[in-house]
Amino acid sequence: AGLLSQTIRYVLTSTVTGGTRAAKHVFSSMVYSVLRAPMSYFDTTPMGRILNRFTYDMDVVDILLTQSMSMFMISCSWYFAGVIVMCTILPWIALAIFPVTVIYWVLMLHYRKSGSDLQRLDAVSRSPIQAMISE
Repeated sequence: AGLLSQTIRYVLTSTVTGGTRAAKHVFSSMVYSVLRAPMSYFDTTPMGRILNRFTYDMDVVDILLTQSMSMFMISCSWYFAGVIVMCTILPWIALAIFPVTVIYWVLMLHYRKSGSDLQRLDAVSRSPIQAMISE
C-alpha cells in the first residue's frame, strides 16, 4: 500500500511539474511567433483575437491541463481498483467489463469531436469582449 501511494504521489507531482514546463514552452512559442509575425498579420487580425489566444491558451495549459491530468490519473486508478475488486469478488463479471469499456471508449471519441467544436465557439464568443476590455 505504501509503494502504491508513493507511486501515485510521484505521478501526480510529475504531472504538475510537466504542466509547468509545458506552460513555459507554450508561452515562449506563442511570444516568439507573435513577435516574428509580419505587420500584415496585425493589420488583419483583431487585437482581441490575439489577446484571446494568449489568455485562453495559457489558462488551458496552466489550469485545465494540470487538473485534467490529475483527474485522469485518479479516474484510471479508481477504474482499475474497481475492476480488480469486482473480478476478485465475482470472476464472471470480467466478461462484461470488456464490452462496457468499449462502449465507454466509443462515447468518449464521440464527445471529443463535439468538445473541440464547443471550445472553438467559446473562444470565438470571448474575442469581442476581450477586445473591448483591452481598448
